[in-house]
Amino acid sequence: MFSPIAWLLGVPAGECTIVGSVLGLKLVINEFVAYLHLGPSLQNGALSARSGAIATFALCGFANLSSIGILVAAFGSQCPERRAELAHISARAVLAGMLSNFMSAAIAGIILA
Repeated sequence: MFSPIAWLLGVPAGECTIVGSVLGLKLVINEFVAYLHLGPSLQNGALSARSGAIATFALCGFANLSSIGILVAAFGSQCPERRAELAHISARAVLAGMLSNFMSAAIAGIILA
């Protein structure tokens, strides 16, 4: 699912599936699990150093689905009647955070080219 995004970030086509799967892990679980799966791919040579750097920048952030729960729980306790609005805004915040991380990763890929 995230392979096309990995390609847009500048990852070579042959490495997009690995980076794309790591990006998916980051969104669904969290960045710590994604980094744990990225490490072996770098160590065994499945990813180039440049692709590893792009993936590292793309993973560096707290934009994942569990963050929505954290945001809604933390701010919802302060204003319980607005939890639905918080959930809607939190989804947008996660999307903005992911796009910000992807932009940093793309710039890093350009610099490392």
